[in-house]
This record gives sequence, C-alpha cells and structure tokens, in this order.
Amino acid sequence: MTRDILQKLVAEMVGQTARLAALLKQARLSPLSAIILALLFATTLMAGLFALSGIFGSIGLDGEVAAPDWKPPTLTIGDLDPPKLASADVETLSRPIFSRSRRPSPRAKTPVEADLSPNAIAPGGLTVSAIVQNSQAHQAYVVSQDAPEGAWRKVGDTVDSWTISRIDRHEVILKSGEQTASIKLYPDPPPIDNAGALP
Repeated sequence: MTRDILQKLVAEMVGQTARLAALLKQARLSPLSAIILALLFATTLMAGLFALSGIFGSIGLDGEVAAPDWKPPTLTIGDLDPPKLASADVETLSRPIFSRSRRPSPRAKTPVEADLSPNAIAPGGLTVSAIVQNSQAHQAYVVSQDAPEGAWRKVGDTVDSWTISRIDRHEVILKSGEQTASIKLYPDPPPIDNAGALP
C-alpha cells in the first residue's frame, strides 16, 4: 500500500517537472535562472521524499511503529575509596585560599605590637567593617557610637575620643593618650575543641 502511494507521488512530481519545463520555455528565462529554479525544485522534491520516507518508513507492515533497538549503556563503577574528612586535608587548611601564593603570610613584628599593653581594650560599640589600602591612602569603614551607620576613616581621624594611629591589612590601631588598642577586621576564631571532633 505504501509503495503504491509513493509511486503515485513520484509520478505526480515527474508530471509537475514536465509542466515546469514547459513554463520555463514560455517564460524565456536565461539558462542560469532556469538552473537555479531547477535546483530549488530538486531540493524541495528531495526534502518531500525524505519526509515521506521518514513518516512511512518507520511503520511496519502491521501498521505499528517499530521499537528502536537502542539500549542505554551501563555504567560500571569500580571500587572507590571512602571520601576523606575535610579536617584531614592539612595542606589546604594550612594555606589561605585567596592569597596569590597560597602560603601563609609571615607575621611581622611591628613596633605598635610592642606598645600594646594587655590591658588596652578596644572601646565598646566600635567595629571595623572594611579596610581599603592602596598606594594613595589607607581607609577603614568604622561603625561607632558617633556614626552608627558607619563612616570611612583615615589615619588621624577621631572616633569616640580615640585617634586612628595606623591602618593595617586586618586591623585598625587606636590611641587615646597613653593607651593603645586594636580593632581587628576579622575576629579571632574560637579555639577548636578536639574532644567533640569526629574521628
């Protein structure tokens, strides 16, 4: 049945091709235009035949769609070692992630550290939210009682009767008379209790 339909379609297309050739003679087209039109017609004819073979070719003699013979590939998993705990990766934990060389920066002794007395406590309500350092200036975004929303401060500015004497990468050094205090950008982490750690 499908062969009869295909034969009729091919016969109709051959007849249309003969009619098209007669029209081309009457239209008096140049040979180049006739070749381009013939190529377009042949492309359309081939696309139609391809579509018909795709529609009718997948249907068997019983009229049912044939099932594909494809089966999904099976994944073979070898024996994998159990994952390591994050705390076991000492190399990654010992180096800062966002450092260019990924090595701990050496802690340099500064003269201010010698001046800091253990009793010098930073004033309450004073926190450092950001520090910006470049070749022109060092600034810290300080939240205080005078400026609860925060304000950018530089060396020499006064904050709650304390004077900013120095701005480092991770802390701001304050002076009030003979007292010296330090406010860190990131507070020191609490000590880790190894008794409650997982094995």
